[in-house]
Amino acid sequence: MFVTKEPLNKSSAERVAVKIGMITRRATKVVAWTTMPKTVLCTLICLMFQVTAAWAADGIKPIGQINEYLRLIGELYGSHETWNFFRPEPAINNDNDYGLWAARARLGALLTTPYIDGYAQAQYIGLYSLPGDAVASPRGPLGLGGGYFLANQSTNASNIFLKQAYLDFKFSSLGLPGALLKIGRFEFMDGMEYTTGIGKFDGLKRARIAQRLLASNVVHVGRSFDGFTAVYDQPGFNITATGIRPTQGGFTVQGQKEIGDIDLFYAALTSKKDALLPGTEGRLFYLNYDDKRNTQPVDNRPVAERPRLDNQNLNLHTIGAHLLTLQPLGSGSIDALLWGAYQFGDWTNQDHQAWAIAAEAGYQWTTLPFQPWLRALYFRSSGDGNANDGTHKTYFTALPSGRAYAKLPFYNLINMQDAFLQMIVSPTPKTRVIIDLHHLSLSNSSDLFYSGLGPTSRSGAFGYSGRPSGGKSDVGQLVDISFTHTLNKHLSWRFYYGHAFGGSVVRNFYQGKKDADMVYIDFSLIF
Repeated sequence: MFVTKEPLNKSSAERVAVKIGMITRRATKVVAWTTMPKTVLCTLICLMFQVTAAWAADGIKPIGQINEYLRLIGELYGSHETWNFFRPEPAINNDNDYGLWAARARLGALLTTPYIDGYAQAQYIGLYSLPGDAVASPRGPLGLGGGYFLANQSTNASNIFLKQAYLDFKFSSLGLPGALLKIGRFEFMDGMEYTTGIGKFDGLKRARIAQRLLASNVVHVGRSFDGFTAVYDQPGFNITATGIRPTQGGFTVQGQKEIGDIDLFYAALTSKKDALLPGTEGRLFYLNYDDKRNTQPVDNRPVAERPRLDNQNLNLHTIGAHLLTLQPLGSGSIDALLWGAYQFGDWTNQDHQAWAIAAEAGYQWTTLPFQPWLRALYFRSSGDGNANDGTHKTYFTALPSGRAYAKLPFYNLINMQDAFLQMIVSPTPKTRVIIDLHHLSLSNSSDLFYSGLGPTSRSGAFGYSGRPSGGKSDVGQLVDISFTHTLNKHLSWRFYYGHAFGGSVVRNFYQGKKDADMVYIDFSLIF
């Protein structure tokens, strides 16, 4: 921290202003001698840590509240990633060992009134030091860095665009308490139609239920949705219905454009926690996914036999449910989760029938040091064992989150079986360590090994890729650890390390290096 010598009779606001001024001058001197993105990012990290500490020390509310109706909301995020990915051999452009930087800033204005709320938010995203030789031919991107370069065709890509702009209409004054209608561009995630306000319960929902089908949190760039959301929220239940189209994002920094050829309709009925059973909530949900982009889908048929989506219909219906319970037991608490989905519809010129299930259980010893929390988790989704029977049986994940269910995203939840153990400990009230041990295998060895984060552009790539399994099913093992430190309600930082041991499926097409490592450190400031 910097030491100041301002008079003691100055107000808290004046003292903070002096501190911020000194910090800013120091940062300006650092930036002046270099324009390297990593130096700028490190400077911003130091600046935000110290500004936030100054706010906290002097009891000053974060800047942003203009008046009782208008508030400015900001976010600053920075990340550095180091990759040492699997490597094919021989191959062109097979650089699997690199680092990259990401910086994201968001600034929004929130208008709140008794009858209508409004919000507009702009986003800056910058991806720096991307590898220009990490898209191996014919294997594709070697880690997310290769995917970013492939989507942006530049080693340094940045853009500013409209992230959100919507109006929230409140109908309580019209005799419909709990009724809301949102229209415009906004963020959305399935499974989080309401929150309980209980940190542990909502944390389970956010980490293990939400964003399996629809998500705005897609790695650094993210995505938004254009359309409407109607909500009827009551003490015992929540009904949500939304009709939306996604924007670009994910890999490309061109996030302003809407993907107009994808139409989505989602509806959910949620029985709130304690409404029917103590400590338990349940949800029924439905999703219709209709894709007419000028692209070719990926499945286990030969490429020449896959019709393009602008000539054939890809229209899928997903129905499903989840149950989540959290109960006190002994000297701690026990939690359990069941989630399932069934799909039907048209996969181009094939019938589509697929499914996915997840079952999880855990116990936390809340009275022991570090409050250890042990969880066992199992997920399985269907694969297609016969490419020639006229029925497509591979589960489709639509538009999910980037890293929520695969922190080292060399795999996804399509045709996948993921059995793993998780240990969570909290050395201090503000720190958390999560250790995961995954065993990954294909549900059907006659299907492909799929990867990808879903559609991220209006045309071109389908959004998912698939590689032949060679008749094998063992994808491998993943061991990862993440450390999160929440300094206060505004500022947090995180460290992650993951190591993947490639199984027979991975070794089938990555002969040069059969294991992978990823390390990242990031911070998030919200004010």
